[in-house]
Amino acid sequence: MKLISMYVCLYILKPSIQMKAIIGWAACCVLCLQTHAQQAFTGIGLKATPAYLRYHGQAARMVRLEFHGGKDYKEGTAYLTWNGALDSIHIAPGPDGLEYYELPLPGADPGQMAQAAVRFVTNGNEYTARVLVPPARQWKVYLLPHSHVDVGYTDVQEKVMAIHMNNIDEAIKIAEHTQDYPEGARYKWNTEAIWVVDNYLKRADARKKAAFWNAVKKGWINIDASYGNVNTSATSPVQLMHQFQTGLQLAAAQGLELHTMMQVDVPGASWGLSAQCDITGIKYFLSAPNSSDRIGDADNLRDNPFYWASPSGKQKLLFWQSSPYSIGYMLKGDKIPNFFTVADPKPYYTNKPSENFLNPWIFGYLDNLQQKHFAYDMTLLTWAMSDNAPIDPELPDAVKAWNERYASPQLVITSTAQFFRDFENKYRDKIPTVQGDYTEYWTDGVSSGAKETAINRNAADQLQQAGAIWAIRGRDAFPAADFHNAFVNMVMFNEHTWGAYNSVSEPNDPKVLSEWHYKQNFALQAQSQTKTLLEASVAGQQAVANAVDVYNTLAYQRSALVTVPATLSQAGDLVTDAGGRKLPSQRLSTGELVFVTEQAPFSKQRYFIKPGKAFVKTEATINGYTLNNGIYTLTLDRQTGNITRLQKTGNNTNLADSGGLNQYDYLVGDSVGGLQVVRHANIRVKENGPLVVSLEASGPAAGTTSLTREVRLVAGLDRVEISNTVDKKAIGDKESLHFVFPFAVKGAQVRYNIPWNSVTAESDQLPFANRNWYTLQRWVDVSSKDIGITWSSPDAPLFEIGQYPTAGLLGGLHHSRLWRTYTDQQPLIASWAMNNLWHTNFRHSQEGPVTFHYYLQVHKAYDAAAVNATGLENHQPMIVAAAAGPAQENLFFDLQAGTAYVENINPAADGHGVVMQLVNASETATTVHFTAKDNGTLKVRQCNLLELNQQEMGDSFSIPGKGVLMLRVEKI
Repeated sequence: MKLISMYVCLYILKPSIQMKAIIGWAACCVLCLQTHAQQAFTGIGLKATPAYLRYHGQAARMVRLEFHGGKDYKEGTAYLTWNGALDSIHIAPGPDGLEYYELPLPGADPGQMAQAAVRFVTNGNEYTARVLVPPARQWKVYLLPHSHVDVGYTDVQEKVMAIHMNNIDEAIKIAEHTQDYPEGARYKWNTEAIWVVDNYLKRADARKKAAFWNAVKKGWINIDASYGNVNTSATSPVQLMHQFQTGLQLAAAQGLELHTMMQVDVPGASWGLSAQCDITGIKYFLSAPNSSDRIGDADNLRDNPFYWASPSGKQKLLFWQSSPYSIGYMLKGDKIPNFFTVADPKPYYTNKPSENFLNPWIFGYLDNLQQKHFAYDMTLLTWAMSDNAPIDPELPDAVKAWNERYASPQLVITSTAQFFRDFENKYRDKIPTVQGDYTEYWTDGVSSGAKETAINRNAADQLQQAGAIWAIRGRDAFPAADFHNAFVNMVMFNEHTWGAYNSVSEPNDPKVLSEWHYKQNFALQAQSQTKTLLEASVAGQQAVANAVDVYNTLAYQRSALVTVPATLSQAGDLVTDAGGRKLPSQRLSTGELVFVTEQAPFSKQRYFIKPGKAFVKTEATINGYTLNNGIYTLTLDRQTGNITRLQKTGNNTNLADSGGLNQYDYLVGDSVGGLQVVRHANIRVKENGPLVVSLEASGPAAGTTSLTREVRLVAGLDRVEISNTVDKKAIGDKESLHFVFPFAVKGAQVRYNIPWNSVTAESDQLPFANRNWYTLQRWVDVSSKDIGITWSSPDAPLFEIGQYPTAGLLGGLHHSRLWRTYTDQQPLIASWAMNNLWHTNFRHSQEGPVTFHYYLQVHKAYDAAAVNATGLENHQPMIVAAAAGPAQENLFFDLQAGTAYVENINPAADGHGVVMQLVNASETATTVHFTAKDNGTLKVRQCNLLELNQQEMGDSFSIPGKGVLMLRVEKI
């Protein structure tokens, strides 16, 4: 049997400190009967519990008589007094002896603190004990059976899938067998992730499909809408929507609706989930996170339900973070065959369903809730035997026996939907409403596969652009299913499982390699699908020689640099528009031809490549180590290659602080003591103008074969472009790679883009959310009241605020003091480009070239709409294609959006108009106005993710501050 290292086991089951405190008092009495040397007890104790026993047809408050120093092997009598009432109970221990005995207290419950006393007489001896019994409520505890869907963590993905699919078949059998059990003991199974259901239905025959949907409609099987347990902060807004589309479509085809999501293992979640409530219809969110592994302070949000209001305050999601999902494993799963001990685990019958169950753990848990002033008399626990584990077939019998013995807590086998329905119906008016981002913890692992992360992020942007081009061209037969499948692959790359439990300890294990290749393929497949769909979107007949079509896929007019591949620009270096006007252009050292143009929103324009010299209008220049494009002046340090001067025309302030911008920092073991920086770089001119100028700093750097950093300016364009290529050495020792940008902006606030909106660091975060690092969508902004800088990276999603907040974050970090509880507003932003700090799941090392692009734009005071426009431009450059079809194409309407922006647009799946998502970037309401072109008439309606039409909006309407709308726009 292969030995599993302790820290890997901790990843799944290690309880929190709070849970340890609860377990501590009961550790000596987990089992009522144990066989060992017959050491008679030397004393007794009496322990209060919040439970009520069924006793003589009544609910009697329960205490535990505990035997210390050994067991009780002799029969005896316990004489009880409580609140003026007396009773006696005969105790017969049997040959194995007793560690404890559960006693019903006599008389009525006084409803307040009262002392109970016991006198135990046995074998001619008398023992006494007393205990204060606090008031207790009548509890209902919902148990949610599931198997945590960890796609490839415990074994190769096909084996994992087989276990989950078999669980569905087993659950249907158990539910049918227990349908006549008392109500709370009737079996229900929660599939947790649509990934399981989707694959089950794709592989099932007609009979099994019918049985599955019959079980769903009977309530035996519960399906929640999320495709997987995803790092939601790392997904784009459109991915975040598509995370639910498969589930909603499958349910709708059966006449069902889904309103719940379940997120297991992952601590934290994006605020964007509540912002898209009206689009997805998801109203309930059950979080069952890991118990302690790299979760920071997230455990403090356990059992604190709240309505999670969206940034606009107009939508809300009922959120409940339960106790860690590993309780079932801790109590029972590690005592039966599981993936650590057998290759193909099966549902296991112990034939003793009440053993290794909730007694006595649950009593400490409920006591703790009361001590926390928990406001409700119902709570929820999940019940999983381990990650990707077979079903626990004995749960119904364990619950049935429990409810026959205890009047409280009563147990209810539940589904996510049932629990939230029951809880909200009873406590709707007591549930608090909160706002803020539950900034995720586990996104740090995505930088262990930086290349694939960049591929996935760029594919997401390009896929949205392909959809926009399809809408611009008004083409029929939009392949909606193909687009959705590509988005699902992107979502699955952002699913929290990156590889095996032993990915770090045994990186060359064939299973480890196989599981990573399976994971990697999600990004590669998404990239391939996107390429195909983008090519299809621009394809057309009647090819035009020596010409290119350029698409602006954004909702506003923009000036931008267009890059034409060498294969499409062989005719010459001169570029003209359709009217013959010459445009500034330049042949780059790479062989590509670039030119600058200004183009209308949502439009296609044709440009011609002609023989002759490039046209020059305004020039960008290089003087030694200084670049200038008429807007920015940049200077590189001749030794390090860092940007030591960043200055914008009209402002004399140098915005590069000490050490310079774009510093390469390499931390050995992620320790500041092991910090290594670039001290000597070779700097050369790469592009010498007149349109584009760039300097390239290259040379050796710690952890790499080489590091190349290019800084580029384009004449007349308000943007600084940085391209850093890291040729990484494969290093298994812990390491961390950063590109640091210390901006000289006094009194700055740090804001950044999340799915569907933006937040201010610290002030817009929930308590106990991650503050050591952050995950951006398109931009980070560092602004004072007078000046600011917008910083973007399409490739690298992680960033830090301040000096080395991620230093020392190695391994599991169970309750580490390194977790920050507050973020100071600092103008130092660091891109956390690569790391391998995890001890499991994520990658052991990285190797080969990876390029990270960064963009800077200096501006005056923060303007939300302008900053979002900058981020969109940086992520969605103009699309260039070989010229074909009409020379000009435009969307069939104009949009004046105020401070709102179009997040995404594509043709409707049914061919009737286009669907789009609008986001108001501002804190205040804005008015949007639609105007049909060619004297047409528009119908604008709100719709949802399934593109079902809702209320009509008219041509002009208001969007609340931070509001999000999904619309269908048709020409009639």
